Amino acid sequence: MNSFTYIVPILFGFILISYVVLKLYLLRPTIKLSVQHMARLLALAKQSLESLDVPIGALLIYQNEIIGEGCNTVLHASDAGGHAEINAISHAIHRMGMEQFSALDRASLFLVATFEPCLMCTGAFINYNIKNVYFLKEKDTLYLMKEAMRFIRYYFRRGKMNHKGEQDALFEEHPQYPLRKVNITSE
Repeated sequence: MNSFTYIVPILFGFILISYVVLKLYLLRPTIKLSVQHMARLLALAKQSLESLDVPIGALLIYQNEIIGEGCNTVLHASDAGGHAEINAISHAIHRMGMEQFSALDRASLFLVATFEPCLMCTGAFINYNIKNVYFLKEKDTLYLMKEAMRFIRYYFRRGKMNHKGEQDALFEEHPQYPLRKVNITSE
C-alpha cells in the first residue's frame, strides 16, 4: 500500500471531526439580548462602516451591564488587532483595570458579537478566560474548516530559535513573574 491510501481516510476523519467540533455551539442554549443591548451592538457594527471596516460590533456584558464595547477599527486605526471583540475587551480593561477585570465572576461575563469571532479573537477569549461567547451570525462551515487548517498548518510550520535564555532573563527581570529567580538579599 502506498501512503496515499492512509492519507485519504485520515484527512476524511479530520474533516468529519472538524465539522462536528465546529458545529458544537449549536447545542448550547441561545440567549436573548435586551432591546438596548441589541441596539448598541448594531450601532457599533454600523460605526465600523464609516471607515469601511468590516461591520462588526461587540459588547462585553457583566451581570447585564455593558462593561466594554468595540467595533472593527483595523482600517480606521491601521491596527491589525483592531477587531471589535479585542476592542471590547481592551475597553473593559482600560475602564476597570486589569486586577478588577480579572476578579470578575466568569459565569456572569458574556461577550456578544454581530459575527462569529476569528482565531485571533478566540485566542483573546482563552487568554482572558471569557467562557461565554455568543454571536448573531456564524461563519460558513467551509470557511471555518479552512481556518482550522490554517491553524494546524501554523503549528507544523512554527519554529524556535536557539536563544531562549535571553527571553528567560527578561522574564526573570519582571517583578511579578511567578518563576523569578531573585536573590532576596540583593533587593
